[in-house]
Amino acid sequence: MSGHLRAAAYLFLSALAAAAQSPAQDWSAVKALAAGTSVRVSSGSHTINGQVQSVTDESLSIDSGKKQQTLDRQEVLRVSVKKTAHRGRNTLIGLGAGVAIGATVGAASHKDCTGFCIFYTTRGQDAGIGALVFGVVGTAAGALIPTGGWREVYKR
Repeated sequence: MSGHLRAAAYLFLSALAAAAQSPAQDWSAVKALAAGTSVRVSSGSHTINGQVQSVTDESLSIDSGKKQQTLDRQEVLRVSVKKTAHRGRNTLIGLGAGVAIGATVGAASHKDCTGFCIFYTTRGQDAGIGALVFGVVGTAAGALIPTGGWREVYKR
């Protein structure tokens, strides 16, 4: 039995060690980038943003919009790729959350008329008004949440 526990502990620690190692140290990840991929490359004291033109075992060519630059592999300290933006998804999530919260708040805050009432609304109408107001706020919040960013694929 103790042999099984030792083997399980060894496998667990091996998995932790493998997870702790950065896979971003392999140049093959850079070589796998397709031409036109948006990248951010750190080289010495400057950073270049642009699109990959080509990658070889020894160099990386980037079109920065102003000019095309070729960097030797030894110069490249870090390469990051642009993540996919999810603004539309975040907008829909904000809309859904806003409508749900607004409908709940509107229905919960409804008070029946107990006297002279100018604007009498039902619980359903209050829920609808809350859903509309909070839906607009949630949609705006979802659209304004920053998306995308950069994911590191290589680090020397």
